[in-house]
Amino acid sequence: MNIVLTALAIIGGLVVLAVVAAMITGLRQPSRRIYRHDKVIFAALRQENPALRLIAPDALWASSSLYTLIGEGEPYWTDYLILPPDPRALQELTAQPKVSDLFMAEVALTPVPAMALGVLRLRHLLGLTRRPAAPLPTALDQIEGRRDVLPTMDAIAKAQALPQDLPVTMMNYLEYPAIAKGDAADGRAAYHRYGRQAMRAVHGVGGQFLFAGQITAVLAAPNSPDWQAPWDDVAAMIYPDPTAIFAMEQFPFYRRALGDRDEGLKRTHVIATQGY
Repeated sequence: MNIVLTALAIIGGLVVLAVVAAMITGLRQPSRRIYRHDKVIFAALRQENPALRLIAPDALWASSSLYTLIGEGEPYWTDYLILPPDPRALQELTAQPKVSDLFMAEVALTPVPAMALGVLRLRHLLGLTRRPAAPLPTALDQIEGRRDVLPTMDAIAKAQALPQDLPVTMMNYLEYPAIAKGDAADGRAAYHRYGRQAMRAVHGVGGQFLFAGQITAVLAAPNSPDWQAPWDDVAAMIYPDPTAIFAMEQFPFYRRALGDRDEGLKRTHVIATQGY
């Protein structure tokens, strides 16, 4: 009897340690600074001199564009910021020198438990999930899914040309179709089913979740007609290097979720950025 009780006590202690480790790891994720708030302000800016760094001491996250992963042409926006929900943010950004265009929106953050992020991160750190070893695609027909929501071969080449120890943050703009009941919420539900599996895959290749949320109000509309269409959500993931994202498709569970992605999206733009 004493042996059984001792074994149960040891198992219980290990479970407690695992829970504590997962929670601590989750609270140390880069998303937690952003998730101190229920809502944030998302800003995309176009500077005349892309080499300049924006003066935004209160920013929760900041990055500059590298290349377009999904979409056409070179990135229009040069910089991205996540800011606290402060009404003074618009005035401060419009006062920045040489900002020629600005998109700013209020974003209601999608809840993501710190514990879940901690478990995903720990699984990778402990080697329970590993990045699949696979060559990069050499043609688009090697990638599953709709062609209009896939990376271009030019984007793959640009990712290969970057330093392979450079962390890259992928900024996702998402617009959902009115499917099923004729409501964009149905498209969002389908995409979120995909998103849960995508988050597993991102962490499986060594990446980390940054933020995701619904645009609830546009505070500054852009001048560019290409960016005036109504985006529904924005999201961002951090990858440990520029080519890690292309390994995600090697996970079978991720490939099975691609149907939800294709059904849930009307269109998307994904921009590779570098945090600063």
